[in-house]
Amino acid sequence: MNILTNSPYGSDLPGFIEFLETEHPDQVIRITKEVDPDFGVSGILQKLENDGKFPLVIFENIKGSDIPLVANMHGDFERLRLSLGMEEGDIKAFVNEYAAREANPIAPVMTDAAAPVQEVVHLGADIDVSKLPLCKYHELDAGKYITAGLGVMRDLETGINNIGVYRHMLHEKNQLGVQFSETSHGHYIWSQYQKSGLPCPIAIVIGHHPGFFLGSLSFTPLDADELHIAGGVLQRPIQLTPCKTIPLDVPADAEIVIECEIPVDIRKPEAPFGEYPGTYGPERINPVLDIKAITHRKNPLYQNSFVGHPDNLLLAGLIRSTAIEETVKIACPSVRGVHIPRAGRYRFMCYIAIERQMEGEAKLAAMAAFVKDSFMKIVIVVDHDVDITDDTDVLHAIATRVRGDRDIFMVPYAKGSPLDPASYDPAGGSHLVTKIGIDATRKDNYPEEIRVPGVDDIDLADFIDGYR
Repeated sequence: MNILTNSPYGSDLPGFIEFLETEHPDQVIRITKEVDPDFGVSGILQKLENDGKFPLVIFENIKGSDIPLVANMHGDFERLRLSLGMEEGDIKAFVNEYAAREANPIAPVMTDAAAPVQEVVHLGADIDVSKLPLCKYHELDAGKYITAGLGVMRDLETGINNIGVYRHMLHEKNQLGVQFSETSHGHYIWSQYQKSGLPCPIAIVIGHHPGFFLGSLSFTPLDADELHIAGGVLQRPIQLTPCKTIPLDVPADAEIVIECEIPVDIRKPEAPFGEYPGTYGPERINPVLDIKAITHRKNPLYQNSFVGHPDNLLLAGLIRSTAIEETVKIACPSVRGVHIPRAGRYRFMCYIAIERQMEGEAKLAAMAAFVKDSFMKIVIVVDHDVDITDDTDVLHAIATRVRGDRDIFMVPYAKGSPLDPASYDPAGGSHLVTKIGIDATRKDNYPEEIRVPGVDDIDLADFIDGYR
């Protein structure tokens, strides 16, 4: 099958950028002046963020590399919506569209065309990953990092593909580090190979359409193949090509692929590194990745992620809500929506709207969310007429509907995120937290709330000249 390139919203990274620059040029900034990869790239992104701006930034001249760097791709909701072909729509509409595509996966196919990602192949002594525009992001980071690499792995027992984003510290020109969260599927697969005494193959895919990222990071069980889900999200089969040196298949239309093996018995110090909670993950003795090949397009684009900032946080937060909602429906069929707010760094907090039928339902809904997502630490359940995308509306519900002694429950010493700075042992290996559930629904005999009738029928332009 030939490489598909006919989507009006692009089917790969260059195609999506071309679409943005043609149809939404305000979304893209190109910087031609030389920029230092050590704090220069992140400094510019931080400055834009301080000004409330989150454009896609293309750095065309990174010091020490001849490869352009694409940054902040996922830092703005509008770009994620556009990646699904949605010119309009709020977060709820986006989540509904994503959920529908996630539920209809499309199997990948092996392409018989020449793979763009293998136009250039580096092997043996020719391997030098430091030629990529790897960046140092925060002041205390231990080194340069790959931050938007999609790690393709394969379950040793089932043969099912798995994709996750892991941080990769530069150790040597042919060696990287990796941090596998203990709750990640990548950690489980790597452990399979460890127990079997075998090196674990992993292919790091760099640079692709944001729809591919949305599908690849779907919050699904281990037996779900994210290459199928990515196809569903993009509404076309992902076209794969075999790696040159390891037994994995990768997207033929990616920008760069780093083919690696994780040896059984080698560990090196890795981190500190500025992580998604907004704090540094501590130094650990972590596995290493021996690079067997680097393949890329003739004129590749390198894509990164500004970890701990919207570019890194927004992407995962939006797509977690669909999986959590499906689990909550088992415990509470009247659920009407789930939102993972920025206020909880798109990881630690969850708002759930239900059409309350009886006392105790809200607690079941909160517990179901904890079961689905071990990173979730605070779950607030509100009535279905509360706008769960509005923090003020949720806080109003807490302020007026919560009886502290009856409506708040805690689950101490539960498994949490290994990067949660408020865990009982953030630098150790336990990663235990106290989970908090809050029932902020109206209770029986709740008093009538004030309303003004007929508001929706009023057009202020009929009363105020020039109003719009």
